[in-house]
Order: sequence, then structure tokens, then C-alpha cells
Amino acid sequence: MRRLHSVIWRFAILVFLMQIACVLVALAAVHQFTSRSMAHASREVAVGLRDDIAATYAAAGPAAAGATVRSRIASDPSGNSVILLLSPDGRKIAGNLDHWPAGTGSSETWHRARLVRNDRKGRAREEIGVVAARFPDGARLMTGHVVENDLRVGGFLQTALIGAVLLAVPLAGGAAWLSAAIIKRRLKSVIDTAAAVSTGEMERRIALTGSGDMFDALGRAINAMLDQITRLVGELRLVTDGLAHDLRSPLTRQRAVIESALKSSRDESTGAALESVLEESDTLLRMLNTALVISRAEAGIGRDSFAAVDAGALLRDFQEMYGVIAEEKGATITVDAEPAFSIRAQRELIGQVLSNLIDNALKYGGTHIRLSARREPGRILVSVADNGPGIAEDRREEALRRFARLDASRHIAGAGLGLSLASAVARLHGGTLVLSDAGPGLLVTLVLPESSARAE
Repeated sequence: MRRLHSVIWRFAILVFLMQIACVLVALAAVHQFTSRSMAHASREVAVGLRDDIAATYAAAGPAAAGATVRSRIASDPSGNSVILLLSPDGRKIAGNLDHWPAGTGSSETWHRARLVRNDRKGRAREEIGVVAARFPDGARLMTGHVVENDLRVGGFLQTALIGAVLLAVPLAGGAAWLSAAIIKRRLKSVIDTAAAVSTGEMERRIALTGSGDMFDALGRAINAMLDQITRLVGELRLVTDGLAHDLRSPLTRQRAVIESALKSSRDESTGAALESVLEESDTLLRMLNTALVISRAEAGIGRDSFAAVDAGALLRDFQEMYGVIAEEKGATITVDAEPAFSIRAQRELIGQVLSNLIDNALKYGGTHIRLSARREPGRILVSVADNGPGIAEDRREEALRRFARLDASRHIAGAGLGLSLASAVARLHGGTLVLSDAGPGLLVTLVLPESSARAE
């Protein structure tokens, strides 16, 4: 049912129906023209015979007309002429019919009747087209032409036309499928380019065929738009990178000054205040660094440094790294990873994402954290699950935004960039980040494309 709502499939169906309609109209026109042509030819023969014999009858009388009838029957090369001449009293003067057909008047226009000619063996009935005329003295004349063969030819033609229609159906279906395939192929270039740009490949452009058609016009317009976006993003990246570096330097110096002041301080209240300022400076530096990493990931920076990363080994490293911290908080960390497969990724970014997710799970009260990596048809899933309070389904999209701080986390220190970073890193790797219910708790999954997998 979804295909019926597809514009491409509806276009293909329209092409199919239009071709079938054209074939039906053309074949119907051929059939009609052929049938009428054969009927017209037979009628002209019968009318010509009638007019000639009538002219002879009017000029020379019944005897001469009878001689003309016999001559015409004898000299007919096709043997399809039918003539009957009756005297005013109804006697047969000449002809190859024994009697006047019942139901045929004395003056008839062209019509068909099944008659028996007396000069044919077997004396079978034949389909004959006839015309009739009545002379002033009461004599009657019937002339006709056998249309049996014409009807037989018409039947063959009708069968051939039906066969042509049946042959046209698969041909029209093939043409419709080919038309849809051509459109899909041209649109696929646009879709692939848009998908690549959405993951940060800002240099990707739509390939033009040079045909000058509307698809090329669309491609040129989109490429021009991407050029403008790339230029603006590049300028924005220069500004943000410069701003980040300019801010980090004074913040780092500020931190150093605070540390020096803290060491030389002898007053407990002053020391506590300096420690608080130092913590805030560290938080600000972390926020700045994380925001810079997110911006770089969203811009596609780092894709060229992808390498094979053993998924199971990476998760076990983080299990060992956070094991002591988890024990201090009364939590456990387990790993469930399929053996013998790795992923193509930037280890530092994936590691930063896992670190943030484990930190979040410990912060928000998770007592059991499960790290997992597994393959499914067409994709790879790397996930972190906890049994904490989780995130309501209607708030999960909000939680992925930068600096998002949900009500339940307002009292906990943090910048609200962890999930935003995970989402940006997932897109950098051609995947997505999915938040779902761990029942109870939160399940955060990096869904990566199957092409990221590398067999060990």
C-alpha cells in the first residue's frame, strides 16, 4: 500500500495505463478501418453490378439483362458474385440463386444474409452482402458479393489484435518500470548527496549528466546552495575555532592563577571560595572543549582518521576504567559484546561518548550499567544501559539538544552536552543516536551502518 502513495510508482502506473490505452485505441482504429474497408469494397462491387445490369435492362430489355447476368457470373474471377433477376411475374430470368430470399424487400440497401448459391458444390449457406432494386415494370434485381472470406479475415485480424494487446501489456509494464527506474536513479544521486551532507561530508555534490534537463537544473541549484552553505559553515567554523582557542587561553591562565592563589592562601573561607572558582573554571573549560568537539563532529572533521576499533576490547577497557568508581557508588558495570568483530571509528571520539554516557548513568543513580556491542541485519549497535530513572519518551528529543538540562537533572552538575556530543559523533560515523527505555532506566544506542563492521 505504501508504494501506491509513491509519486514514482504512481508515475509508472500512469505510463503503463497510457501505453495500454494508446495501444487499445490504435488497434481498435485499425480493426474498425479494416472492417469498414472490406465492407465498403464488397458493397461497391454489389452496387456496381446492380447499376450495370439495371442500365442494360432499361436500354435493351430483360433478355439482354439476363445475358449480362450470365456473362458476369461466368467471368467473375473470384467467383464471389451473386445475382438474381426476376421477371415481373416472379419467374427467374437469370442468376445463381434459386429464389428471392425471404425477408428481403424489392428495394433494399446493403445488408447481409445467409444464402445458398446454386452454382456451388455442397450448396452450403454463405454470408452474402446484397442490394436489391425494382424496375418500373415490376421486375426485380438482386446483386451481392460473398463476404464469408472477409469475415474470416476479420476474425483472424481480431485474434491478432487481441494477441497484440496481450503482448503490449508486458512491454508497457517494462517501459513503465524502466521509466520509474530512470527517475529513481536520477533522484538517488540527490538523496545520497543530501544524506552525505547531513553526516558532515560538506564537499559532496550531485553529479550532473550534462543533459540540460530539469534534473540537471535541480542538481545545479542544490550544488549552488551547498557551495553557499559550505562557505558559510567554513566561515562559522573559523570564527568558532578562533573564539574557542581565544577563550581557552585566558581560561587556562585564569585557572593557573587560581591554583597559585589557592596554594598561597591561608584563610579557609578564601581557600574554599578559590576551590569553588577553580571547579567552575574546569567546568567551563570542559564545556568549551565539548562544544568544540561537537562542532567539529557536525562539520565532518575527523572522518579521515577512522581506524579499526575492537568493540569488545573498547567496552572492557571502560569497564575496567570505571570499575572502582562504580564500586564506590555501589554500582556494577557488565559487558555484553559479540567476539571477533571491530568497527571503523575514531577511537578517541567513541571513547569520549562512552565516558560521558557512563558518567551520566552513575550520576543519575544507576546501580547496574550494561555495555553492549552486537550486530543486526544492516547495522551495528553499541549501547549503554542503566537502571536509573531514565528519560520520559516525550522529553528524549529535548535531551539531545545542546545545553539541555531536564528538570530531574537540575540539581546535578553538568553542562547538558553529553547526549548532544553522542548524537554528533553518531552522525559523523554515518549513524544515529537512539534513546529508549531499558525497563527500567535509559538505553542509549549508537546505531552505526553495517559498512562500519570489520571482521577480525
